[in-house]
Amino acid sequence: MRAFRLPRLRKRLWGSTAAIALLAGPAAFLLSGLHPLLAGAVAGLAPLIGGLLLDRRVTRPLSATERGAGIIAGSNPGHRLELPSRHWLGRLPETIEQLGGTLARSRREMEEAASAWTTRIEARKARLETILREIREGVVVCRDDGRITLYNRTARVLLDAEPALGLGRYLHEVLNDGPLRHALSLIDPSADAASNADTELVCATASGERLLRCRVARLITDDPGTDGFVITLTDVSRQTRAVLRREQSLREAVESLRDPLTSLCTVSESLRLAQQAQMGEDAERFGRMLHEETRRLTDAFAHLSDETASMVTDNWRLEDLHLGSLIAGIKKNAAGGRLPRVQCSADVWVSAEPYLLSQVIEALLMRLADTLAVSAVAVSGRGQGSLVYLDMNWSGDVVSPDQLDEWLDAGLDDVGGTVTLREVLQRHDTTVWSQPDLSRPHRALLRLPLPGAPAKTEAPTPVAARPEYYDFAADEAEPVRALGEAADTRLGDLDYVVFDCETTGLEPGHGDEIVAIGAVRIHQGRVMHGETFELLANPERPIPALASSIHGIHDEDVADAPPVDEVIRRFHAFAGDAVLVGFNIAFDMRFLRLRQRRCGVRFDHPTLDALLLSILLHDHTGEHTLEGVARRLGVGVGGRHTALGDSLTTAEIMIQLFGLLPEAGINRLEEAIDAQEKMVEFRRQQRAF
Repeated sequence: MRAFRLPRLRKRLWGSTAAIALLAGPAAFLLSGLHPLLAGAVAGLAPLIGGLLLDRRVTRPLSATERGAGIIAGSNPGHRLELPSRHWLGRLPETIEQLGGTLARSRREMEEAASAWTTRIEARKARLETILREIREGVVVCRDDGRITLYNRTARVLLDAEPALGLGRYLHEVLNDGPLRHALSLIDPSADAASNADTELVCATASGERLLRCRVARLITDDPGTDGFVITLTDVSRQTRAVLRREQSLREAVESLRDPLTSLCTVSESLRLAQQAQMGEDAERFGRMLHEETRRLTDAFAHLSDETASMVTDNWRLEDLHLGSLIAGIKKNAAGGRLPRVQCSADVWVSAEPYLLSQVIEALLMRLADTLAVSAVAVSGRGQGSLVYLDMNWSGDVVSPDQLDEWLDAGLDDVGGTVTLREVLQRHDTTVWSQPDLSRPHRALLRLPLPGAPAKTEAPTPVAARPEYYDFAADEAEPVRALGEAADTRLGDLDYVVFDCETTGLEPGHGDEIVAIGAVRIHQGRVMHGETFELLANPERPIPALASSIHGIHDEDVADAPPVDEVIRRFHAFAGDAVLVGFNIAFDMRFLRLRQRRCGVRFDHPTLDALLLSILLHDHTGEHTLEGVARRLGVGVGGRHTALGDSLTTAEIMIQLFGLLPEAGINRLEEAIDAQEKMVEFRRQQRAF
């Protein structure tokens, strides 16, 4: 197995030496007068000793020089060759290092020349980034297949609860898929620019945290392969809450006039009656004038009140929204598990104020659970004429009219109780009632008619999901996803998530837990420093002092951190379908896979280990620590023994390794994984001996 790792130059040397030794024995026996055995031993050992000396002084230094020259040419021109102190190569290593210095100077000159040509482009890019940064709406630019190519700071803020947001990720991982697919189907790429250029929708985020008003527009460029679409995002939930606060202030201001007007009217009437009793002509005339002015002021107040109500109602904007998406968002964003189990079948579109309608539906579901102890509700939507009937169906009795009135007159908690369920339904020109389900005995339902969205009632043709492949023959404890199309993909064209875990110890099978996960994305051969993941985790056990002395995380640091399972689920969402990369990644994957079943996720991603790839390329040296590999490849080390710091260092190391792997005949993901597996087997057999 040791021969498997010998460089080709040393293999040829030892093969030649062995052949000479085999032929030297018989030759010495025929030509020498010495004792046959002694002559054969001398003749056989002489080439072996010479070969050993030649290997130590020439071949081994030459092999190390070859590897070092590869690093100088492909990664770090300032690399110093790692050679034994004695060798017979003369000035060859010094000459190669001098060539490396010349190469470094040439590269610097080329970079300076290139930067002079790209100054204008960078200035334009900076102006574009400034404009996007100052736009108050969230902006996300995607390719035709939904891959994200650009987003601004506002989009990052609006989608802060979506760990899947990142360059190269799919938009349907961030926004609810159903309404988004429908909106994209309405934008016909083959149409001219004047037709079907854009569309609007209201869509929940994938986590259900927010409702967003989205405008989707086609993006047509002169560069082939860069067409796509741009989507702008506005938070409907926050906007609706602001409108409600303004409405409540206006109502209170108007209503505060009612009691003084009533008192004034009463006083004027009393004065008029008293003056009538005294029969004073002037007093009577004054009383009539006061009474008339009071009446006119009261009429003006009534008119102002009506106009205020009309203005408030007109300010409410009804949106076309997908009812199934709305229910899905309610389920994901359920408050403290107070909702019953909800099974939804509502592939229909309605015209409604999305945020308040979601609050009404959520409030009704909560009251069914709290008041009637309903544990499961089937929610369905069906169109009938211009209306869509939303039915909440459960096993049990109907809601009594008095109880339903009590529910409808209650204020919505999320808007401070200033608006009742009944008011929201009245503004949608609808109401809700309870009745038995005539199609099934012992079941009841709440029926809520809503105005339909006729332009969107036709369901779009479903877009086929990307196929997923699983290797079911793999060990269940360590599932491995089949590579599929990624197998033949160039390493530089894939998306990677480089991560690292800090833990309480080194034995996950004996109670040690994760205390932090850090990660960064690599997209199109670049480390995306703006797309990182960093979370502390509460291991629910004391952190040993030895572990704290290494990574600097103590018990008080994680006291308020989310539990380990929640952090793992968030990291899984951040990783998506990317290739996972780590330094000695088997250690980190062991911690994740021991927890994955309890977390409800699977880490069956393809994995690459920067440590194994470094050993594969540079087995002429035994220095393969993270610092040693970084120093060899010219990578800076920062934030050592922090999860994110080590991830960033490993990511920069991988960028350099991608430039060196082709020299070893490794260009595609499948080739890298195969070579990595051979290294694992080789190291396993090494330990066996």
